[in-house]
Amino acid sequence: MNIAILGEGLFAAGVINLCESHTLFTATTPDDITDEWAQADLVIEMCHTSPADKRRALEDISLKVMPDTLILTSALTRSATESAAWATQPERVVGFGLLPPITVDGMVELCAALQTTPDSMARAQSFWQSVGQTPHTVTDGVGLVRARIVCCVINEAFTAMHEGVATADDIDRAMRLGTNYPHGPFEWTELIGIETVLAVMEGLFAEWGEDRYRPAPLLRRMVAAGVTVSRAAP
Repeated sequence: MNIAILGEGLFAAGVINLCESHTLFTATTPDDITDEWAQADLVIEMCHTSPADKRRALEDISLKVMPDTLILTSALTRSATESAAWATQPERVVGFGLLPPITVDGMVELCAALQTTPDSMARAQSFWQSVGQTPHTVTDGVGLVRARIVCCVINEAFTAMHEGVATADDIDRAMRLGTNYPHGPFEWTELIGIETVLAVMEGLFAEWGEDRYRPAPLLRRMVAAGVTVSRAAP
């Protein structure tokens, strides 16, 4: 199977590893969508940090690939329905959700856009199973389940640090030891990417308009400044 992957950081690296570990041929073009994409049987799009870039990517992809090429779009920062609306033949677009670390025997969330056909969903489920992932179907919406909840926890952790409640290390330690989380909020931030965390929160806030999804001011400022959690003042 010829798979084209467009994505960022650990997301793209993780999916490439899944494909290669199951001997699937992978065509990766992280910086450009070329005419070679016409050979792809399946496209995986994981553009998170800019809605404009995500829209442009899906518009370009759908024009380059064959009419029957399945398009899997990450639904972390935009709903699958909105993403499908940017593609020609939106019925072949299926949303999915992964969070780093992406393991070879993990779980992937799948969601149908309002435009998605049952055949496209079935093909998506079959693909993810072929690379060792257990598909779990959820309702379409920004962040799906894991990214929505994890990023909200991270957002609250940024607020707590900004208010001087505790340092980043102390917040991580409290959540790991006190709630048995596999990662502390700021460790999760490093895995997901601070820009992606902000993009998830902005997507949730745009979709729901509720204060609980409003990005923490410190999170916004750190992304704007290009600084890491370890360099932030407690």
